Amino acid sequence: SRQPLANAGAIHARVYRDLNDNGVRDVAEPYEKGALVTTGSRLSERATGADGAVLVGGLTTFTPVTVGIDQSSLSDPMLVPKKALQVIVPRPGVPAEVEIGLVGGGDIEGAIVKSGGLGFEGLALELVDASGKTVATTQTDFDGFFLFERVPYGRYTIRVPPAPAEA
Repeated sequence: SRQPLANAGAIHARVYRDLNDNGVRDVAEPYEKGALVTTGSRLSERATGADGAVLVGGLTTFTPVTVGIDQSSLSDPMLVPKKALQVIVPRPGVPAEVEIGLVGGGDIEGAIVKSGGLGFEGLALELVDASGKTVATTQTDFDGFFLFERVPYGRYTIRVPPAPAEA
């Protein structure tokens, strides 16, 4: 970063494999080396080291920024972050601590068809987790097929949002 750390905002991110899916790094859970962290639309210049950590500087202070992970940089293509994004507000000279837990994930696919066997084309769908939060959206293809990719393992419901459902 061209700005000294004392004047700019920074994050200290640590990426680990959350083997027991509890959202907290336990002693036996390994760090993830080689992961690239995202801050807003910017990708970190350095990957995480053997300790799973990376320092990203040069962030605008007192402005919320989303912190995530570039999933294509992970060594296992089926790892996904437990939380898609975290929002932090950088302060000058004090790196914000961010922990990113990785869990196993998979794809959810299916088809929405009419009683005659024809698919519903262009139907908006939401993937809702057990707490009722929408975690992903998609639209059906010409034959009613839909796909939610790289979803953390768990229980989900697929629903049609109110406006398309009324139509």
